[in-house]
Amino acid sequence: MATDDIATRALAALSGKALVDTASGMLAATAGLTSHEAARYLRAYAARRGRGPAEIAEQLVRRTVRPEAVLADAAERR
Repeated sequence: MATDDIATRALAALSGKALVDTASGMLAATAGLTSHEAARYLRAYAARRGRGPAEIAEQLVRRTVRPEAVLADAAERR
């Protein structure tokens, strides 16, 4: 594997993690959750939709998915 490929993959992974961290913070602030709980809600919401957490996180950050939608979905599952 070329060095450029490794660097590109590493940057993509960091970018995805940053999105998940930011989206988890948005969920935590909206619902008074810990960041760990918020990340769990995000992962569960993504899994139920057959999507990756980073994809849903990007939608949250871009405001095409509302934090309340993720939280309401989790509440319905309880």
